[in-house]
Amino acid sequence: MELEIANGTILPATDRPKPGKDSVFSRVDPFYLPYASKLCFEPLIQRIEALHATEITADNGFTAQLLEDLATVPALRRPIGEADDAVLTEQADLIQSLLLYVAPPAMREQQLLKISRPFRMDSIFETEAMREIMRSKKARYVIDWDDNAIFCATMVRACSHILNTFYGQQLNIDPPLLIEIEAGKNDLPRYYKVQMNMDFMRVVATQPILPLTETQINSLLTNIYDTDLWLKLLPPDRFEFHGFIIGNLLDITDEEVLSRIKHNLLKRDAILDGENIEALQTLLRTYFRIPELRLGIRAIDYPGEFAVAHQYRIRFDLLHNQIDNPLDEAYTGSIYERACKYRELLLVEDLQALKNPTQLSEMLLAQGIRSILVAPLLNQNRRVIGLVELASPRPYEIQSFVEMKFREILALFRTAVARSRDEVDNRLEAIIREQYTALHPSVEWRFMQAAYNLLQQREAGEMGQAEPVAFEDVYPFYAQADIVDSSNLRNHAIQSDLVATLSSAREMLLRTAEMLHFPLANKVLLGLDKELAHLREFFNSSDETRVLEYLRYQVHPLLEQLGKEREELRAPAKRYFGRLDPHLGVFNRQRDQYETSVRTLNQRISRYLEERDQELQQVIPHYFEKYKSDGVEYEMYAGQSLLRKNSFSEVHLQNLRLSQLIHMCEITRLVDQLAPELPLPLRTAQLIFAYTSPLTISFRQDEKRFDVEGAYNVRYEILKKRIDKATVHGGTERLTQAGHIAIVYLQDRDREEYLAYLDYLRHQGLIRGEVEQLELDALQSVEGLRALRVAVVI
Repeated sequence: MELEIANGTILPATDRPKPGKDSVFSRVDPFYLPYASKLCFEPLIQRIEALHATEITADNGFTAQLLEDLATVPALRRPIGEADDAVLTEQADLIQSLLLYVAPPAMREQQLLKISRPFRMDSIFETEAMREIMRSKKARYVIDWDDNAIFCATMVRACSHILNTFYGQQLNIDPPLLIEIEAGKNDLPRYYKVQMNMDFMRVVATQPILPLTETQINSLLTNIYDTDLWLKLLPPDRFEFHGFIIGNLLDITDEEVLSRIKHNLLKRDAILDGENIEALQTLLRTYFRIPELRLGIRAIDYPGEFAVAHQYRIRFDLLHNQIDNPLDEAYTGSIYERACKYRELLLVEDLQALKNPTQLSEMLLAQGIRSILVAPLLNQNRRVIGLVELASPRPYEIQSFVEMKFREILALFRTAVARSRDEVDNRLEAIIREQYTALHPSVEWRFMQAAYNLLQQREAGEMGQAEPVAFEDVYPFYAQADIVDSSNLRNHAIQSDLVATLSSAREMLLRTAEMLHFPLANKVLLGLDKELAHLREFFNSSDETRVLEYLRYQVHPLLEQLGKEREELRAPAKRYFGRLDPHLGVFNRQRDQYETSVRTLNQRISRYLEERDQELQQVIPHYFEKYKSDGVEYEMYAGQSLLRKNSFSEVHLQNLRLSQLIHMCEITRLVDQLAPELPLPLRTAQLIFAYTSPLTISFRQDEKRFDVEGAYNVRYEILKKRIDKATVHGGTERLTQAGHIAIVYLQDRDREEYLAYLDYLRHQGLIRGEVEQLELDALQSVEGLRALRVAVVI
């Protein structure tokens, strides 16, 4: 928060905290203190008298004459209240002579100095340089504090003098105050540090001093923002400040701007945001004192063989709107290519004076740029990772002195570009891990452990090999919610769209036959009738390819030609082609309804499973993975080897199995509730594979996924892939049915365990009817499977 002062008037902060009725913060002027402040020259006169008594100034006639003159005006040695200002006018010449000792004439033209009453904003004396700024109507002052902070700092500074004078303290409180002065709208800001000289100020007690305990003094020092406490223990009616304060503004523009440049470049997103680049450009204008300086910066890779596969967002170079890459072969010989080739700053004082200007030089000139500095940014391997440009619309404004000064901060830009590139790389890596090759949080710790082991081997000088990551004795959980009759539904949608497309094309050709003699139209019409007759009776996947080719090569060229030549066919042809899917070349209303319904259903089921899994992860961490097709299938693995800490027990195993059953019931209900919202109502059949024996899973580097390990465990994978096609013994009925849950198992103890779970679900009102206990027909290489099946309460 900042405080602005314009033309010597304090502008109240718009967001100042609302104070209480009696709070000291209710005042508008943050520099005002409730202690009486009186101007007094006595401290200065005493200093002059002491100097006059030394050998150095004993024969100083000016000092002697001044002291004689002061002796005739005793009022100047007494405190002068604000109501007694007349003496200042009457003795203006004498006061000016007196002030020569604190503001020598030789310094007044350049020194920004002001004398005022103690802790007041009024001015008793100003140097010419200070007066010029203070009286300027353009001047705008920005103090990097809010008004409450200024009041607190001023209060504590004043009260520290009271504690030092009357309570034996030795406090030296001098909070730094920075002022930014903008002389005009188009002028560069300057930064000044405020130095306060209080050598000529005294604290005077107007009433008996109130004793303060050590505890009270400590409470003041530990609560410097509690100004009400300070005023309570050091009441304003008991103290006055006499003398004057000398305020001096020390120009620290270069130091302050350099500090701000460093701060901005060290930000995490220093050069990833356009606003940050604008702020940096403003600072550089002040640093180099070039009001119209332009900054360009971008990430780039040179030599080209080291270019990364992705683009960075660090593109704020001067030509970013005109070209993609200034190092492209088309721009060979440009100032950018030369700077990167020789890995050295390149300075052009006047682009217009170049003997052999390149295309990029012409582009820069077209922007009004005359002088420019191009600096390559090198990494530790001396490869170019970025470029910085400093440019000006005037020739020779960017010259050797600017280059010399820029070299001091070049390393900061190199660090900023390197960090920002790393930031982009990290974000990309996070996205890749999240979207493509994500490691589930439950197993990430094991991969980190393996990576650390590999890192240690490499740091020890060994080649090192990534160790296999495997988890032993984990229990698998597999389930799916499969869309019932999805193949027939998809084929029916495609068939309907093809029939609609052919029928619409046939109508146009019939209209053509009525209008003109066009034998080719009759020939194509005959082919359309044959295709329609076939599609209405029978459809398979090969029919789609054949019909699409027929439309593309026989029907559509004819319709396009007829639409161009015959005015009466132009509108129908436009409507027909407007209804075609741009990728498929046919109407796609039914197919789109089917695909939208499947996509919506899968998303809702997936979201439900993810939410439920997060709840289960809180109970016991486990591996979870899901897949989408015509429905959603998922699997989990749980066991002690998956846990970095805590322990896995039979209780956790039973809880996961029961939870899986409950979730499949809820998915069945969810699908039924969702059906009216879908363009094409769909239903799902739920299947659980109760494989209760533990197995080992290992991470396959080639496929970036977990797979079961060992010949015996492979049986689980085979069964999992085939059971959804299982039929009830006799071969006439599919095991999976809409609105039902089927549980495939291998052993009698599994049946007993799941029957107990189903009994609980019945009491919870999740299932209805009797539990069917079924034998299944043999599958390829798989025999002896049995299943339980139950209807879900919708």
